[in-house]
Amino acid sequence: MIYFDNVARKLQYNTKSTRLGFREALVLECLLAHAPETVSKQTLICTAWGSEYIGHTSLAKSISALRRGLLAIGADTAIVVTVPKQGYRMVEGVMETITADEPQAMPDPHEENIPPVAIDAVTDKPRVPDKAVMSKPIRQCVIMALMLLVCVASSVFVVGKINNWRWSDLVQRGGLTQKRVGSLYVFYPQDTRLDFPMEQFLTYSQCDCLVYLEKKHKYATMHFVSRKTHRSVLIRYSPFNVAHATSEIKQFLSGE
Repeated sequence: MIYFDNVARKLQYNTKSTRLGFREALVLECLLAHAPETVSKQTLICTAWGSEYIGHTSLAKSISALRRGLLAIGADTAIVVTVPKQGYRMVEGVMETITADEPQAMPDPHEENIPPVAIDAVTDKPRVPDKAVMSKPIRQCVIMALMLLVCVASSVFVVGKINNWRWSDLVQRGGLTQKRVGSLYVFYPQDTRLDFPMEQFLTYSQCDCLVYLEKKHKYATMHFVSRKTHRSVLIRYSPFNVAHATSEIKQFLSGE
């Protein structure tokens, strides 16, 4: 089985792994979501580039790069099938998607399965149910706080990797600005202005999520991370692809 980490954009097969490019990872994610059905070239272009005006040559180059990645880990490149005059499709049942929150989904061939130790069987001390009940909410609060911190850090890390940021750049920019938009916690650099159309889109996209927003010229990149299910989605927003961005956020919210 081939494993695909859609957050780190990594493929792993047996003991070999390789990292995919940003577009190639989005193309692969779209193919896996529709496997084994054929995905049209236009759908793949809109998913990976956010624009229907990108030529088919760019898509063909990304497919070739994806196949080179499969070849690098010793996998069969034939699992990505070209459907003439239509698009591409992925063979079903040969690849599994994992996320950073599921490290156990990628097995370690050198790891031994150790049975759990029954602690209650080797101790004679009586249980104190009252203290256990009292400590459980505290433990849950600590776990939730840690998970929230990890979600924020991972979202900043992923977007930073995409845009080739360095830590010194963030310090020079003066850190991040936080704003509450409905139930959303929105983080963005201080030199980014949250204009009215963008705030309207965020108001429409309500969920229990953290949002990292980076705006360059007329285009904006929004990374939604659910605090409830830990799912994430990367959305590119501009005045030219409002319908596509709205469709993506609707699909994401339907899983919440």
